[in-house]
Amino acid sequence: MLDLARLAWTFFWLSLICVGGGLGVVPEMQRQVVDRFHWVTAQQFLDGYALSQLTPGPNMLVVVFVGYGAHGLSGALIALAAMFLPASVLTALIAGSWTRLRHRPWAVAAERALLPVGIGLMAAGVYTLARAGIRDVPAAAIALLAAAALWTGRAPPIAVVLGGGAIGWLTTL
Repeated sequence: MLDLARLAWTFFWLSLICVGGGLGVVPEMQRQVVDRFHWVTAQQFLDGYALSQLTPGPNMLVVVFVGYGAHGLSGALIALAAMFLPASVLTALIAGSWTRLRHRPWAVAAERALLPVGIGLMAAGVYTLARAGIRDVPAAAIALLAAAALWTGRAPPIAVVLGGGAIGWLTTL
């Protein structure tokens, strides 16, 4: 029971520090769920994150994998609620007022200040995932090819993901 409370508290406060989107909280989430509480392994976290990217909806559905890995169905439901309910309620409360407040000097300053914070947190998330997922030369080559394909905008992201997965699978044969 105590570990379920830890699970809920961890995802509750992580949901409140998601500046710049879910990717910005990935490094801290990995530190908490892998290194601190050992709810999942680093590979399970990376796999869960990759699978959550393929599902429709928010990319932070990785919390369902973590919660399920820690405590089965009840852990999955608690992690899901703790991650999405607080931020959703806070967003709903602020969204109604934000359209009339967003042009005030303090609001403009806050948005401008949060932009580099969000970009930095997202870069840290990319670094954390890349560090865990790129372990050899073939993986690095696939990552560079995928980045180049996405950068040019000539290939749809789903084709890049499927192509990278197929190439990765073929290199293991």
